[in-house]
Amino acid sequence: MHPSTCPAAELRIETATMRALLDVLEREQHCLSHGDADGCAALLEQKATSVSLLASLASDRHRRLAALGFSANEKGMTDWLRSATEASVADWAALMAVTREAHECHRLNGLLLGQLAARNRQALAAMGALEALGGRATGGGLYGPGGQTDYGSPRHARVIGVIG
Repeated sequence: MHPSTCPAAELRIETATMRALLDVLEREQHCLSHGDADGCAALLEQKATSVSLLASLASDRHRRLAALGFSANEKGMTDWLRSATEASVADWAALMAVTREAHECHRLNGLLLGQLAARNRQALAAMGALEALGGRATGGGLYGPGGQTDYGSPRHARVIGVIG
């Protein structure tokens, strides 16, 4: 079988790309666990690039499977692997192992993100409750636009240096 028609032709490239995505997901997990939103945002482009490349590689593999008469999906790959070389089977197993790791890391990142979102909602709700009480509920932990902690009461601003 010609290498360009073999469904396993780029499995090692897929595996390396999936490892790169896993690395980004692990760095994202570190950022999420440390509340580093800027660090997470900095990883978005790398994550998108890896996902796009993985989609392209899978599409190419599916095209090669279809050209051989197999379903253009993972079931077709499983069917094709029944008559493939041991090396192809091992390459597929390696890809699936890294894919499972990446999936689990992504799942955990989603949980961490959900926890951060819940904390942010609680903080916003507390700030809203404080604002509804005129800022007097905690003895003045927040400052109003005039610099006073009790921003519920109107104050007259004085401009220093102006005679009038």
